[in-house]
Amino acid sequence: MKRWLIATLMALALAVPAAYVQAQAQSQDTQKQMTQMQERMKKMQEQMDRIHQTQDPQERQKLIQEHMQTMQEQMKDMRAMGGGMMMGMMGQGGGMHRRGKMDPEKRQQMMQDRMDMMQMMMEHMMDQMQMQAPAK
Repeated sequence: MKRWLIATLMALALAVPAAYVQAQAQSQDTQKQMTQMQERMKKMQEQMDRIHQTQDPQERQKLIQEHMQTMQEQMKDMRAMGGGMMMGMMGQGGGMHRRGKMDPEKRQQMMQDRMDMMQMMMEHMMDQMQMQAPAK
């Protein structure tokens, strides 16, 4: 019995730090992904500014294509991050009613950042559609 207790305590002592390190690594990965996505959003805004400034239709079309490619990369990353991001916010295997691993303020900020990115991308798509529409 005493050996079993010691073995159990040792297993817990080893498991808890490993789980903590894994959670920290996931949090750092999520933060790194968010930073990359925010940088890509700045790039998209710069691309859109150049699209609005150019007068040459061929150059505008080229810039629109580049912007579309950047948006597709952004959407791919957001889609890939979505599940991992949500799991990190709610806790592994957690649901909406369980307390998540991420503090509420950080969770709120990440969701706000994600919503801001989505809104900006929709606005860019609408701008592109208007620029590509035939003049009346």
